[in-house]
Amino acid sequence: MTRRDASWMILRAAAAAGGSEFFASWIAAGQPLPPSHAHRENPFAPPEPDRWRSYRPQFFSPEEFEILDRFTELLIPTDETPGAREAHVAPFIDFVVNAAAEYAPEMQTEWRNAMAWLRARKFANLTAEQQIALLEEMSEPERVRGKTHEGFPVYQLIKNMTIHAFYTSRAGLVEDLEYKGLAYLTTFPGCSHPEHHQV
Repeated sequence: MTRRDASWMILRAAAAAGGSEFFASWIAAGQPLPPSHAHRENPFAPPEPDRWRSYRPQFFSPEEFEILDRFTELLIPTDETPGAREAHVAPFIDFVVNAAAEYAPEMQTEWRNAMAWLRARKFANLTAEQQIALLEEMSEPERVRGKTHEGFPVYQLIKNMTIHAFYTSRAGLVEDLEYKGLAYLTTFPGCSHPEHHQV
C-alpha cells in the first residue's frame, strides 16, 4: 500500500457509515488538558468522557488491537509531545480498515496477514527491548541498501498508516508540528545566523 493508497482509503472511510462522527471526535482528541485537569495522569487525554479508553475494535481482535497499539506506540513514542497512543492511532487504523470492507476488501486481507505475521512471532509476549529489536530488524531495509527482511512489508504497512493517522490528528498536527492554522506572516525577518550569510 502506497501513501496515496492510504490517503484514498482514509477519505473513503470518512464517507462510510459513522465516518463523520468517528473522525470528528478523533480529531478533537489529544488536546492538552485545561489547568483545572492538570492533576490527571495523562496530560494529553481529553477532559470529556473519553470514548477511546473503552474503544472496542471493529476489525481487529483484542489481541491484534493490543499488538497494533503497541507497535504504533513504538513508531511514535510519547515524549514531551503526544505520541501515537495519545493521537489514538490504533482506533483510527481499526476504523479505516473495518470500513474498507465496502470498497477495498483486499486491504483487510493485507492487514490480517500483517497481524498474523506479528502473532506468529509472539510480538505481544516479547519484552519491550525485544519488541524494539524486532522492529529495528524489520525496518532495516529502509536504512541499509541491499538489506532484506520478511517483515519489512508488515513494517511499511503499519508505518504508513500510522504516519497518516498521527499527522492528521490534532495531537500530531497541532501539538507536535505546532500548526497554527490559516495564519500569515506580516513580516519576513531575515536569518540571524552569521554563518548562514557566507556565500
